[in-house]
Amino acid sequence: MVTTAWLFPGQGSQYVGMGAAWYARYDGAKALFEEASDLAGYDMKSLCFEGSAAQLSRTSFTQPALLTVSVLASRVYLHEIGIEPRYSAGHSLGEYSALVSSGVLTFAEALGLVIQRGKFMEEAAEAGLGSMIAVRTSDQLMLEELCRRHSSDGQPAAIAGYNSGSQLVVSGHRNAVASAAEELERLGIEVTRLAVSGPFHSVLMQPAAESLEEALNKVTFKEGRWAVISNTTALPYPDAAAIRRGLVDQMTTPVKWLQTVRFLAEEGVELAVELGPRTVLKNLTRDSSGQIRPYAYDREADAESLADLFPVRQFIEAGFSAAVSAPNANWNEEEYAQGVLEPVRRVREMLSSYTEMNGSVRDAYGLRQDVQESVRQVLRTKKISEKEQDETIRRLFTDSFTKSL
Repeated sequence: MVTTAWLFPGQGSQYVGMGAAWYARYDGAKALFEEASDLAGYDMKSLCFEGSAAQLSRTSFTQPALLTVSVLASRVYLHEIGIEPRYSAGHSLGEYSALVSSGVLTFAEALGLVIQRGKFMEEAAEAGLGSMIAVRTSDQLMLEELCRRHSSDGQPAAIAGYNSGSQLVVSGHRNAVASAAEELERLGIEVTRLAVSGPFHSVLMQPAAESLEEALNKVTFKEGRWAVISNTTALPYPDAAAIRRGLVDQMTTPVKWLQTVRFLAEEGVELAVELGPRTVLKNLTRDSSGQIRPYAYDREADAESLADLFPVRQFIEAGFSAAVSAPNANWNEEEYAQGVLEPVRRVREMLSSYTEMNGSVRDAYGLRQDVQESVRQVLRTKKISEKEQDETIRRLFTDSFTKSL
């Protein structure tokens, strides 16, 4: 099976109109946005599609909007492509989207937390003492030392994000960050001043972290369908307690995105899909690993490429072939009729329906699940061993993946 990861973007990826294309082609989008509006107390659809850029850039609005659009993206992806990942990971705020995608949190639970998180972060930034810069360098030790030299009591500066092999982010008190930026520019190192409202992922966010911890203690984290990678450790969360601790620590410690991508590569991830607005994580992933093929579902060309990589028709055909060609060791006519002939007929009808509609049947996830269930029923009835059943299902995904794009 092709090893896939889902990536969810954080603050800075938002733009007016984000998610509108997904909303237009997915029937479940209206209910999702209505739920978000009810919980947030304002029109989420209007904010994302028609709101002012200034309002959408306010942390307290940005974070709920990004979560909503990213969750929509994951649902549309399942509906259109139908392939679940082995891992999901999110950059800062995106970690909440990753937790929703895996089922650790419901959308309502995550949105409630994110609404509070955005409010706490905005309040912590109201003093106007902080700032952030992106630095184009791969020399982590140099930047860490430079930040130490320009920090003082009450005016810290530190690395807040290991974004890629060539981009680091510094956050902290505006005086310390400005001083560090000036030295970096004198050294000829490219510096970009970020348009953010606070010193995120620095010790100056400690008040926000403490408030968020109280909110997190009221939420129950469930076991996920797949592993979610922690921003703070760049490793899968082992349990609910670690998730709660990680979401608190994330507020004041660096986002280890470079380390996350490297972990995914070491685990054999071949393909990563950014689910949310823009292409920030696609670009960072490409900059960090030559092994992982990154796509951004917000880009039409990437979405079309992914549909070509995971063709639903080919999957149904492979399922039909596997069911028909498997050797039979069950000569009970009644069992054979119910457990072989009937599911084979269902798969044939799926293929016929998909062909007649020219591939416009969009519930790819449901189709793939139905094919798997039918094939397994046939194999079980034919008395194929459980090990061979699992191998056949694995081959359905591997053989129907078009690798030569």
